[in-house]
Amino acid sequence: MNIHQLKSFYVLAQKGSYSLTAETLYITQPAVSVHIKALEEFFGVVLFEKVAKKFVLTEAGHTLYQYAERIFKLINETERTIREFNLLERGSVHLGASSNIGVYMLPSILGEFKTRYPKIHVDVTIGVTRVIEQKILNYEVDVGVVEAQIKSPEVFREPWKKERLVLITSPRHPWAALGKITPAQMKEGQFVVGESGSGTGYVVSQKLPSVAAEFNEFLRLGSTEAVKRAVAENLGISIVGESTVSREIEMGILSRVDIAGVELIKELSIVFRKEKLLTPAHKEMIRFISEK
Repeated sequence: MNIHQLKSFYVLAQKGSYSLTAETLYITQPAVSVHIKALEEFFGVVLFEKVAKKFVLTEAGHTLYQYAERIFKLINETERTIREFNLLERGSVHLGASSNIGVYMLPSILGEFKTRYPKIHVDVTIGVTRVIEQKILNYEVDVGVVEAQIKSPEVFREPWKKERLVLITSPRHPWAALGKITPAQMKEGQFVVGESGSGTGYVVSQKLPSVAAEFNEFLRLGSTEAVKRAVAENLGISIVGESTVSREIEMGILSRVDIAGVELIKELSIVFRKEKLLTPAHKEMIRFISEK
């Protein structure tokens, strides 16, 4: 088995046609046939069957395809890593970020990074922590900045900073005039919550277990921006990261209400796959973020 045979197999599995595979790889159809036949002889199995004029994978073919996909991801990563060893004069970083970090914290950091390293290309994927974690495991994201717990032992977690969580209401809400409430009073509130997996729920369950046990979820929305709008319209209350509402509180659109005797803190982390070969660009991105 060699890489050229595996490439022909991989592309044929995607295209389902010898002619399209040959065209994609800039080789002849007979060459594709030779590669596929060599692989089938090497493994002693049939990899494709013809169904309605299209070549589809057999069960054995599906298994080989999964391995081929992992092999080519590693090859691509290897090629990219070697090319980027030039003192940060070229390179790329695929960065993953939890939603609130990606929207409220990352833009200013990336602006500074691009000013200092204009030749390093940065792609950003924003999603909940579990999605970023999976993309790191799949080698689709190089470095992540997340706000919830990481579950996989294959992902390294470096503590970054702490984000204070605050209780917000509409200025028209009765609690706004009080300025401070007790944890017991929180059980009476109707909560507007954002996307699941943000880590806020975990902090509340740890610091306010009695509130979490009787949590009154009135409305679930897909983003912090939607949550803020709903709270401003007095549809309920919410607990969000302080950095996400500082402007609205200053402008009087939202009110912050303290919780007596309780401080809610969410830990933010920089993460990456333990076995990943970090390029100079990856390492500099990690260093740059960690100092902000």
